[in-house]
Amino acid sequence: MNKTNLLLSTAVGLAFVVAGPSAMAAGKKHPNGAKGHAGVNFAKAPFKMHKGTQPSKNGLKEKFLVETWGTTTVALFGGFAVEDSANTINCKNACTVVTNNTAEFLSYYSYNQAGICPLVDGYFTNGSCYFSGALSPTELYTNRTNQTNLAVSSGSHTVQTYVYTVAPAYMGHYQNDYHVYQ
Repeated sequence: MNKTNLLLSTAVGLAFVVAGPSAMAAGKKHPNGAKGHAGVNFAKAPFKMHKGTQPSKNGLKEKFLVETWGTTTVALFGGFAVEDSANTINCKNACTVVTNNTAEFLSYYSYNQAGICPLVDGYFTNGSCYFSGALSPTELYTNRTNQTNLAVSSGSHTVQTYVYTVAPAYMGHYQNDYHVYQ
């Protein structure tokens, strides 16, 4: 194909691309029989909750936050290992502890898995200690996250997080947020 034919075919192709959508009005039939579709204005889309489904102002409110973190690499031998030190929280009334946990893991075993296991008073929280996929030996560190909760009575409670690995691994940086709601 010479330059003239190439330029002409390109110009014709561009003309069809540009004129195609503008030449087809909404409601008219497409050349192959399909109907035209109107565009969607996402700014006017109903993504907000209806007024009747808004959370009440009398719901749970966050009272305080306990945060722990570490930045050193720790060798894990497989099984349970303590991630952070125990912290005490005090609830004047019954409260709910919501945890947000993140930890980095490195393993040379392709079958190795890790779970983050927050505990309140020695009990696993709801959603605690689940495996979220094998650790990849080809990646440097793999991040694992977890969000859990547990409702407890009034009084003093101990919060702490453990990690569980199937085989030996390394744990890098971690952060645990214990949100207390009443």
